[in-house]
Amino acid sequence: MTETSVTIRNFQPTDLNSLTGLTNELGYVTTIEQMKARMETILLLPDYWTFVAVVNNKVVGYVGVNKNYFWEQDGCFIRIQALVVSQQHRRLGIAQKLVETVEMLARQLGARLIILNCGNREERRQAHQFYPKMGFEPKSTGYVKRLIND
Repeated sequence: MTETSVTIRNFQPTDLNSLTGLTNELGYVTTIEQMKARMETILLLPDYWTFVAVVNNKVVGYVGVNKNYFWEQDGCFIRIQALVVSQQHRRLGIAQKLVETVEMLARQLGARLIILNCGNREERRQAHQFYPKMGFEPKSTGYVKRLIND
């Protein structure tokens, strides 16, 4: 894949079907109605961004990020909430371009760092290999307490 064949741009409402499919591919069962409601909320939030990767006029990946503030130090950070590239478009540098876009945004906002969590499931093994190559380092252990069972 050549450098110019991937375009990274902001999410547009016409991308909704693609985002729904990609979210399902990420392992989160989602209907188009659910994704529409989520994106309607996210689009209203000034510190949230969704970037999509487009190849041949088709959305093949996306990254969702938000800006947060520290209690324990000055400044802000960016959290990657979701990052996915379609199975047939992996290992082509698309996730790298999405992360580079997030890094550019983080620098523009003066963020001190970019944080992400990645599940420990077997299907996330490639992601565990990808993130260190992008300059991320393992830093903490996360915990979840489920308040609503789906």
